[in-house]
Order: sequence, then C-alpha cells, then structure tokens
Amino acid sequence: MKSLSLLSCLLSLSILGTTPLLATIIYPAPAIADDSSVIRKVVLFDLFQRGEFSGITPEVTKITFFESYALAHWFWGQGGGETLLIKENNKWRTVVAASGALHPSTLVRYGIPRDTARTIINLDRGAPEESLAVAEPFIPVLPQLQQQTDVLILLPSEIPLRGAPIYVSSQIENNQYQLNLELNSKCRGVISCTIGSFSAEPVGQLYYVDDPFTKEVDLAKGIQGYFIPSRCDGISRRTESGFSCRPSTIEWVWEGSIYRISLRGVGRNVSEEEAIISAIANSAIEAGPR
Repeated sequence: MKSLSLLSCLLSLSILGTTPLLATIIYPAPAIADDSSVIRKVVLFDLFQRGEFSGITPEVTKITFFESYALAHWFWGQGGGETLLIKENNKWRTVVAASGALHPSTLVRYGIPRDTARTIINLDRGAPEESLAVAEPFIPVLPQLQQQTDVLILLPSEIPLRGAPIYVSSQIENNQYQLNLELNSKCRGVISCTIGSFSAEPVGQLYYVDDPFTKEVDLAKGIQGYFIPSRCDGISRRTESGFSCRPSTIEWVWEGSIYRISLRGVGRNVSEEEAIISAIANSAIEAGPR
C-alpha cells in the first residue's frame, strides 16, 4: 500500500472540501447520503487530529444510523475502531472514538442513555429495526440483563419446552452472563432442579471445543456451531442418577463471545436433540442482539 505523508493526506482530504482547522470537524447534513459523506470526513479528520498518523490513509467502512446518532467503523493500518457521532443543529460532531469495538457502558460514560446506547450497538451488529419477542421465561430478566452487561445478548424467540413453569435465575457480569432455567423459584442452580442454561462469555485466543463427541453444525447467518450430545458416564450415574448426566449442548463464537445453550431432556435420541437445540440456537441468532 502506497505510503502518504501527513501533508499529502491533508491535501487530498482538502480536495474533498474539508479543512483541517478544528479538533472536531462538523458540517451540515440535509440527507442520509450527504450524512454519510460528511461523517466520513469528520471521522477521518478526528483521527488525524489525535496525532496517530501512521502513513496510511484511514478508511470508513460502515455507518449505522439511529435517530440523531451514527456509529462509524474505520480501518487504519493494521487495526480499526469505531466512532460515535451525534447530529446537533444539523451538524455532526464526534462523541467518542476508540480502537476496537465500542460498548454500551462506554457510550453511557459520554452521556448517552443506556437504552439508546444498547439500541445503537444492537442495530450496528445486525438486530432488526423491529425486534422479535423474546421467549416467555426470559421476559422478566431481560431488562436487568440489558442494564448490567456489555455483552451482545442472544436469546431465542421461543423454547419448545412444555410442562411445569420455568423460572430463570441469572449471573450477570459486564463481559458475561448465564441464565439458568429452573423448575422452581428456589432452585439456586442446584443440578437436580436445573434443566438448562443460556450463557455468553469472552472467547480466548485459542478457542476449541474440548469434547470428543463434538459435531460441527451449520447455524443461521453462516455461523459454525458445535453440538455435543447428552450422555451419562459412570461417575455421573453413581452421583445423582441421571440429573448429573451431561446436557445436550450447542455453542458458537460471535462478536468476541462464546454463546452456549445447554438443555436436558430435549429429545428421544441424539438426532432429535441436535435438531431441537440447533433450532433454538438459530432462533437466538436470527432474532439478533436484544
């Protein structure tokens, strides 16, 4: 890639009708097409003003709009990042820019309401403009989850489990969560009354599924999943008669997190287990981040 001097980069941008005089450049933007052009100029000049010139011209690769906000992705040299902008008085200005991905908690620190911050990021990561309803057991816990974690939340629109009511207990941290499906409200994670879980946690640099029975499966949106059938080993049988058996599990990696669904008693055989739990995973993926 041809290396450019800082002067030549600034001159080339000036030809586009910009001027490197302000720390944050703002321009009127009467339409979305014009908005995109202006946002690109604002983002590029903001990056140059930060003094991180690398000899390579940065490129804005994607822009997502929501109300008066725009989230721009940029690539520069060997890395990239994101910039959040706001349009005030018909002019765009930078709110915050960072290498890597922006998270809801970061936007909140810059004065963006939490619900708005999550909506912007969810839309940018593929959520539909009109979100699908979440499966009934997750309805009570979803608002708490949205407020307390930065993880993109993937939950299905329905769960094909019938019979007794299902209760959900949660373990939520900023970068991970686990929702346990339980048969009574006082289960507190006890194996004998827990029928499954939905979780997400950071993925390590060397990700692999450590189970000899793992089967690769194709999930929605071209995602590679890994299915592990339920089974009982000798130790499990001796300890707690069936309930300690390993549940059916499916997991996949997306946007820096490992998503995992584990359920007990979802099928009469391995093929049925795979079909049911894959359908649940696809429902979560297709619904997009919550």
